[in-house]
Amino acid sequence: MKKRTLAWAAIGVAVTCLITCVLALAQTGGAGDAPDYSQKKCWLQVPDITKDVDTFYIYSTAYIESSFREGAPDYAPLGNLEMIAGALGEYVTNASVFEDSTNVFVPFYRQAGLRFAGETAKKTGDIDAALSGLPYEDISAALDYFFENYNNGRTFIIAGHSQGSSMVELVLKNYFKEHPEYYKRMVAAYPIGFSVTKEYLQANPHLKFATGECDTGVIVSWNTEGPKNVEENAHNAVVLPNAVSINPLNWKRDDTYAPASENLGSLVLNEKTVEYEIGEIGADAQLVLDRGVVLTHADSAPIELTDFFGPESFHNDDYTFYYNNIKDNVAKRIAAFKAGAAFKSIAPEAPDYSKAACWYQIPGITKEVDTFFIYPTEYIAAGENDPDYAPLDNPEMLEGVRFNHMALASVFEEATNLFIPYYRQAGMRYAGEVWKRDGDPSAAFAAVPCDDITAALDYYFEHYNNGRPFIIAGHSQGSGIASVVLANYFREHPEYLRRMVAAYVIGFSITKDYLRANPHLKFAAGESDTGVIVSWNTEGPKNVEENAPNAVVLPNAVSINPLNWKRDDTYAPAGENLGSLVLNEETGRFEIGDLGADAQVVPGRGVVLTHADSEPAQEAGFFGPQSFHTYDYTFYYNNIKQNVAKRVAAFKAQ
Repeated sequence: MKKRTLAWAAIGVAVTCLITCVLALAQTGGAGDAPDYSQKKCWLQVPDITKDVDTFYIYSTAYIESSFREGAPDYAPLGNLEMIAGALGEYVTNASVFEDSTNVFVPFYRQAGLRFAGETAKKTGDIDAALSGLPYEDISAALDYFFENYNNGRTFIIAGHSQGSSMVELVLKNYFKEHPEYYKRMVAAYPIGFSVTKEYLQANPHLKFATGECDTGVIVSWNTEGPKNVEENAHNAVVLPNAVSINPLNWKRDDTYAPASENLGSLVLNEKTVEYEIGEIGADAQLVLDRGVVLTHADSAPIELTDFFGPESFHNDDYTFYYNNIKDNVAKRIAAFKAGAAFKSIAPEAPDYSKAACWYQIPGITKEVDTFFIYPTEYIAAGENDPDYAPLDNPEMLEGVRFNHMALASVFEEATNLFIPYYRQAGMRYAGEVWKRDGDPSAAFAAVPCDDITAALDYYFEHYNNGRPFIIAGHSQGSGIASVVLANYFREHPEYLRRMVAAYVIGFSITKDYLRANPHLKFAAGESDTGVIVSWNTEGPKNVEENAPNAVVLPNAVSINPLNWKRDDTYAPAGENLGSLVLNEETGRFEIGDLGADAQVVPGRGVVLTHADSEPAQEAGFFGPQSFHTYDYTFYYNNIKQNVAKRVAAFKAQ
């Protein structure tokens, strides 16, 4: 492989200006001084703008040896020379990977020392306690200044390593939740060298992990280890339980092996010239799924801090081993983001909710309460060339909405004014692919469908609702979208949430983890409490006995019984069913009938078990051998109708 020398000038660092900045910063005084990001000396780099994408890079722990000295502060003073030198060195080895495609901004910040971070992690089991104070305050202030004064509306990447990546994770879950207007412009986040966990993703449904080499608005992360760490299941301070990684050579999430021949070039220090060069060190890559790391057999020495990282961690080489592959990936994600943004800017199918044609139903106002209903998946998109999301005029979806109005949404019409927007929903094929890959189809809903429903809600509240109490409801994909909306939109709009009678998130799991992550939400405890989530998934004995995979049933799911409105496993016989909605195939009309639909919550699985006399859902590959997913509403139709009236009456009585 041809070697390429990387002198500092070649990677775009203006050495003279940078040294001047560092010397100025080193003279700025004591440990408590907060950065003033309007001053260039508080930035390692503020670049000239030559690209149409930025990178905001947060460097890793460089305040190491001096943090162990007696009396050393827990957080590095801005003038700490060890931190400044370490940050500068990391720019060359890590942050420079973004320079070909982006303008790279790097702020100085008062980072936690290695001693303090290690002590905190050992005491609490969570390094966030060490980082959520001064480091996060500084990075938040730097982001504020960056977006208000430097970014000028450009798309951007946020990236880091080690402590810097832990800071990126704090920013993603906090800062960008508070600033969705910025988050929409994020090409990707590269928090490399610190675990992103399944629990973190479940607790932050506005975030999604990368599934391939070109998806955007995603998190890209891994930790690199050798065989000894993996075989011994060694303690590694940056590897957390239930970690998630992506392979930096083949960009897959499974354990497909990527040989070193797929490596486009590692960054290697030439000890004779003291310059970095692109070389070959045998850095292969394979995910170890149960540990959530990348295993490599690279010909390189592991990091020496074995007490922190284990006997064979390549923590310092998370970027350098895969340098050219990362560089290539950055360019690909930027190209994909630009292509997607260009498509969205001209897409004729994007809804304009000021137009009646973008609503299936805008009712006459005859009731004191509204329902905003989000219909389930009707766009199958089985062909490989079918788009992942339905155009608004897709006939399959339009016919499905008409059917769903009669079979599902009509349950709300006696007590409320029923609003139903059209939206560009994810196709069944695409949602299924995401489920099989992630164990949760939510990532398929969190982009285009949620964008549309958020826009519809904005228009509804500003022009149609007129301050009335309301219900939000859905089924299947519609309920998956509703769960994201409840977590994000209604957190940002508590003035609307206060008027919510209930949310009927039926046919998609609400989990215990979701409720813990969203304390502004609560699950129903009975038949007439208000401001609550009402949810269940309906299954037959085979699904329950076999613990069958079901795309809409997630771990730690919570359900309520739609006959007795209890959360425990109290059995409700079919005699308590007030009537199921049944299609009369001769007349083509729905009628109230008796299907023997009893109900019992199975707490361990979080579903409602029934022995109803009906055929299970047809898509067994998605829902298991005996799911009654398509009957979540119709089996209990009159009981739901009665329950809606009771909750509305209880809300009015408050």
